[in-house]
Amino acid sequence: MKLTYKILWFDDNAEFFDSLDIEQLERRVSEWGFMPECKLVTTSDDFNSQAPYSDFDLLVVDYNLEGIGEGQDFIRSVRDQKVFTEVIFYSSNSVEELWNEVREKKLEGIFVANRGNVIERILSVGQQSLRKVLDVDNMRGIVMAEVGDLDLAIARVLRSAAPHIGEEQRSEWFDTFYRRSCEHQHGHTERLEAFRGAPSIEGLLDLCDSNKLWQNFNRAKKLIGALGVVSLGNYEQEILGPRNHLAHGVATKMDNGEIVFSHRGKNYSFNETVGIALRQQIIVYKGAFSTIETALSSLATPASTETQADEATPT
Repeated sequence: MKLTYKILWFDDNAEFFDSLDIEQLERRVSEWGFMPECKLVTTSDDFNSQAPYSDFDLLVVDYNLEGIGEGQDFIRSVRDQKVFTEVIFYSSNSVEELWNEVREKKLEGIFVANRGNVIERILSVGQQSLRKVLDVDNMRGIVMAEVGDLDLAIARVLRSAAPHIGEEQRSEWFDTFYRRSCEHQHGHTERLEAFRGAPSIEGLLDLCDSNKLWQNFNRAKKLIGALGVVSLGNYEQEILGPRNHLAHGVATKMDNGEIVFSHRGKNYSFNETVGIALRQQIIVYKGAFSTIETALSSLATPASTETQADEATPT
């Protein structure tokens, strides 16, 4: 599971969709610690092109689809394809009438809503569904996967930044990395010596774990201003510390429902509120690194010694 909550919305009347307060929906989903993504389709061909729908967390379907037939018949055909994503039917008809149709067709995993409260229904179904799957094991998996994505984002930033750093400063950066790594090396002597003999950004990245990527980001930030376009917090404390506890810690469930992870003599208390805050923080960093990547891409050519001096951030 990822941090994007994806909705596929099927209504042949785009004007109705445009009349809804989708911003409210997106804001509430963000409050759960997920990135909302709502895709509208208005034809059966567009809907079918998204099959098998496994990328989506929820399907929202108009009950009355002109030229297609009634929504429950359409969704039954989807169910026949062994697709079991949850579905919300909505209509201007009464909710009881919709429920009767659902029961008559023996459709499973179906919820119903009136057009006037479809947003509220999406929110209640979405929150209920997420709570079912957001146990500790799933949360561990989410955090590990997302930090892996953040590692890739930092690596892309460093790879893009390196050509814009003057040769002398880049050499000093690589030398600092080599010396610091030698102080804490664990079985990487040959690879470190190979890097020392032929230093390169790819060689550096190959030797980096999550912590070293962050350390090198901070070293590079002192050399090129584009890396400081966004103010970042304490990444090690806010992201890497919790990740390490969730990934490697021993879990103990407390009487108050919290789960305490013990790792290297330190404890990390985890509950639903902490999980939401952690997911939100990951999303913030993903956005920040994306902004930095964009800033780097706007640099037309690798910096010369003179332009590098202009770009450098004072230390």
